[in-house]
Amino acid sequence: MSTAPIIRAEPMLPMRQLLAHLPRLPISDNGAVDANRASPGLLRSVAEDAEATMSTIHQGLGAIGLLAHSAVPIEDGSIGADSLESLGFLMAELGDLAAACMTLAAHCRRAADHRPIS
Repeated sequence: MSTAPIIRAEPMLPMRQLLAHLPRLPISDNGAVDANRASPGLLRSVAEDAEATMSTIHQGLGAIGLLAHSAVPIEDGSIGADSLESLGFLMAELGDLAAACMTLAAHCRRAADHRPIS
């Protein structure tokens, strides 16, 4: 039995949704997210979007692993070494973003799970 692909009415845009939710989070005097003043629903949405963003980044970075096969094109000049260096910097920044998303998701989930849904 084959399964049909899932067709979504709207595309998943977790990073865009995360960026839209972030300004709605209350901030404490020390500049951190004040989870006690945020609604559990907002915290859960931020956590879900942050987790989906992290997953997307990890899957994309894994796909870029094809760089291991690029030694010959770099050597013959088909691909410039500066392009590969720029891609490395991008991968490092995306890795940092994924780590920040994981931390944010954990913080929001922990806070939301200890409060009733409003």
